[in-house]
Amino acid sequence: MSKRSRSKSDRPQGGEFKAVVWAVRHPGSLAGPSALIGALSQFGPTTTGAVLGGAAAGVGAWYRAHPDTFDAYAAPVLRAWKRRWAGAYTGRNWKALMGSCGLTRTHPRTLQVLVPRVMRVRSWSSSVDTVRVRLVLGMSAKAFIDAADELADSLKAERVAVERTAPGEVTLIVQRDEPFTWVIPSPELAEDVSEVDPLSLYVGEDEFGREYHEPLYGTHFLRAGETGSGKNSLPAQRLRAAAPLIRAGLVRPWVIDPKMMEWGWLKPILDGRYADNPTDGLELLDAFVANMARKQKLMQRRKLRKTPISPEFPVDWLIFDEIGYTMAYQPDFAHAICGQTAIIASTGRTTHDVVEALVQEPTKDTVPVRELLPHRVCLRVSSDSHPDMVLGSGMRARGAVADELPQGEENAGIGFARAPKTRQPRRIRVAYTDDAQCSELVSFVKAPTTLRAVS
Repeated sequence: MSKRSRSKSDRPQGGEFKAVVWAVRHPGSLAGPSALIGALSQFGPTTTGAVLGGAAAGVGAWYRAHPDTFDAYAAPVLRAWKRRWAGAYTGRNWKALMGSCGLTRTHPRTLQVLVPRVMRVRSWSSSVDTVRVRLVLGMSAKAFIDAADELADSLKAERVAVERTAPGEVTLIVQRDEPFTWVIPSPELAEDVSEVDPLSLYVGEDEFGREYHEPLYGTHFLRAGETGSGKNSLPAQRLRAAAPLIRAGLVRPWVIDPKMMEWGWLKPILDGRYADNPTDGLELLDAFVANMARKQKLMQRRKLRKTPISPEFPVDWLIFDEIGYTMAYQPDFAHAICGQTAIIASTGRTTHDVVEALVQEPTKDTVPVRELLPHRVCLRVSSDSHPDMVLGSGMRARGAVADELPQGEENAGIGFARAPKTRQPRRIRVAYTDDAQCSELVSFVKAPTTLRAVS
């Protein structure tokens, strides 16, 4: 018998020591009862009851008197405690859930059933929980990803997304119901260039109630969604967020609008940078590429590798609506338009030249330049293969179920985006820009202002 086999026992750890380890991991299980017993012995039941009753009355008064601060600070803590200790994330309920979904392992010698351990529960809203889970030996995050549908049905949740947050750990994003039950209005226009951060434009909110921001330049954008999903809300809100920069001449929109109706309202501020058919669209792309080449040569002569936004080096922003119409459905122009768009997407980053493409069918046949557009949002789509085409391989399995989003105008603008650090899918809703706000944007941009550079 080897030394290694003699040093390993087939007996599991004793239950009393498991209880001690559990108490150390959860000090509140001892601190709370100990504090209550100490208060009763020191001050008596009358005083202790009065203090506890006063605290409860204070929390109740806070709940009624100032809902905003209570919902922001107290409600997430109370909700997380309730769901952690009185729900499916603890004790036998959690063990039964893991066993039913095939997420347990059996120790090869002791035959002990090993169960993934819940480390932390957060409930940022009444609709969404995040559950941080420590994996057992021999298990990978893929096991949870494969069991996401089973977990959702067992928890009676609409969706469970799985995010690998650290080696040996995953975070479950449990969506109990639709977090976006209201339309997010577009904020008021900023008045001055100094109020706008071009690398962080407000676009909407995510499922945790946080603001969702996107950069204006430094990348290229793909927006996918079927008819009525709210694709146009994305560039429309970004235009409003960048309004002072447009008015100052630091950002210049260019528009290709094959449907001829979606973006016609922008024509008064485009100075001819608008096309509504393939012939004019190709001419506009030629002009865009020529302008980009002029900036590249100017930077080359000045030996510049990067430059701040300025009237000399503005952000030239091409909004390409229904890009599939010209790249897949108009064969006479498809090759040339595809080539010019690829040139912009592959070489325009340093000169602040940006492509924002909108498409209904995000296949490679429809959008041959898809891989050159890295910043992506997938709204409601018609096929379960589309989320992976837009957001990346495996994104639907991680929770980006864009093909299951509800239909109807009241749900327009809801979709999924990749988180910038973890690149995991996040449910978002884009702020809605109505016709009056579109007209307000045009009037604002036409007003005169002072030009300046933006770093």
